[in-house]
Amino acid sequence: MFITGYAEHAAVRAGFLETGMQLITKPFAFDHLTSKVREMIEA
Repeated sequence: MFITGYAEHAAVRAGFLETGMQLITKPFAFDHLTSKVREMIEA
């Protein structure tokens, strides 16, 4: 999981993410974080 203060499209374009990584941009709600963690566990 990659958590960043950059805009989502900027982080993706910069190539920070490897295959299978999830991205969350700051600020984020706790519910959004738990949702992303669940997605990763279920994948």
